[in-house]
Amino acid sequence: MFYLDSLHLKTFRNYNQQFLKLHPQLNVITGENAQGKTNLIESIYYLSVTRSFRTNRDQELAQYPGQSFLIKGVFVQEDLKHTVEIKYDFNQLKVYVDGDLSKRYEHLQRFPVIIFSPDDLLIIREGPATRRKFINLEASRLSRVYFSDLKAYHRILIQRNQLLKQLWGRKKADSLLETWDENLVKYGSKIISFREKLIRDLEREVKPFFSLMTGEKEELELEYVSSFPFSQSDQGLENTFREALSDKREQEYRRQSTAVGPHLDDIRIMINGFDSRKYSSQGQKRTAALALKMAEVNLFSQKLDERPIILLDDVFSELDLFRKEKLFNFLSVAKGQCFLTTALDLDGLRSHIGNDLKILMVKEGIINSE
Repeated sequence: MFYLDSLHLKTFRNYNQQFLKLHPQLNVITGENAQGKTNLIESIYYLSVTRSFRTNRDQELAQYPGQSFLIKGVFVQEDLKHTVEIKYDFNQLKVYVDGDLSKRYEHLQRFPVIIFSPDDLLIIREGPATRRKFINLEASRLSRVYFSDLKAYHRILIQRNQLLKQLWGRKKADSLLETWDENLVKYGSKIISFREKLIRDLEREVKPFFSLMTGEKEELELEYVSSFPFSQSDQGLENTFREALSDKREQEYRRQSTAVGPHLDDIRIMINGFDSRKYSSQGQKRTAALALKMAEVNLFSQKLDERPIILLDDVFSELDLFRKEKLFNFLSVAKGQCFLTTALDLDGLRSHIGNDLKILMVKEGIINSE
């Protein structure tokens, strides 16, 4: 079994100094609003992913501006203990695993977690950039090759766009772009191919969850939306990508930016055949986002041969009784470690979650356990 055994925070968000011994299965984090419940969940996510699900700026995680912070935890994995220590100081972030310095990208797959939060609704509700960010992060956590290809693609994209700005109005400009086109096609095709397969795998897992959460009354489908039509074969994908770049050349010169590629792609999330972003209710969007995260747990378990730690941040306040029961049933079957934040009365939850748990009571950045 994989779980987080202990956690130590120092000047992280509103926690000055905090050490916690954790339950290997269920940890309920309770307290009034704005006391630090989500901050605790965020620290666990950061310990695994080395980034926050709330901000892209590491310096915002310190207790005060300009201050350093420390997150340290002990993961138990296949009966072995691994100490992870993340230090932020003077705008530098350092990650240590068992005392050895580690690069952030090397850390992405080691200790998997899945976060469910109210902000996951943005995956359904917001524009393509939000869904690309979602799929890029999940793909990077499942494959180091994908992460490496994505970095290479964006580096080439930036340089190609700079060249497009320099070439405006010049003769024989096309020949100067050919090398960049080939590299863009090479890495972009690999990214699209991986994403498309990941979407199919995710759809396979999400369909039964969404059906369960809606009492088998509604159906959810996922579709990868490319900026150009492509063949399923690798060679066919590269050829059509190359042709699409050629077809859009004049438009690219005018706009001085690359007009096709995975940096512009999207995921269409459909409920009963309709685009959920445009035609679904808030309740449908919320259920779709939750089902998507439940599917992620299963997918990560299959791909990494390890049940990820589940983080539930104020999810139950958004669900009706029927969906709460379905989620509790899923968690009981999952049999992994779970952290659950709630401002609700615990007596109402105990009938679902039982007594084999640890309660962490948060008040003004101080945690007492029960």
